[in-house]
Amino acid sequence: MARLIADTNVLLRLVTRVPEPMFREVRDLLLDLEEKGRRMHAHPMHVAEVVYVLEGEVYGLSPEEAARELGTLLTARVFEPLDGAVLTRALKAYPGMGLDFPDVFCWPGPRSTEAGWSASMGARGRRGRR
Repeated sequence: MARLIADTNVLLRLVTRVPEPMFREVRDLLLDLEEKGRRMHAHPMHVAEVVYVLEGEVYGLSPEEAARELGTLLTARVFEPLDGAVLTRALKAYPGMGLDFPDVFCWPGPRSTEAGWSASMGARGRRGRR
């Protein structure tokens, strides 16, 4: 059976629900997959792209909003995120780090079960934010 991976467009449509026809198409696909007991993988690279787009000029979400929306989406039964535990920890830590999401994902902290890791770069490190 073919392995299905949710690309950036699929994840973005599910979070934003626009354009509505595309959202409905993706939603229906996922409902069908769930009904059949199949899973769709989410790659951290695609999640990072969605974070970047959500925080851009078009959608204007804060890091907290972007991380919350994606974190909630990826908990749906139909999704099986690649590096799921690391991705979940990175999404939780990301808003307070002051770094771009790919940097947080690659930071050793999300790969560790230890608490208390941090960065000192501050908000100026985040692309396009001052």
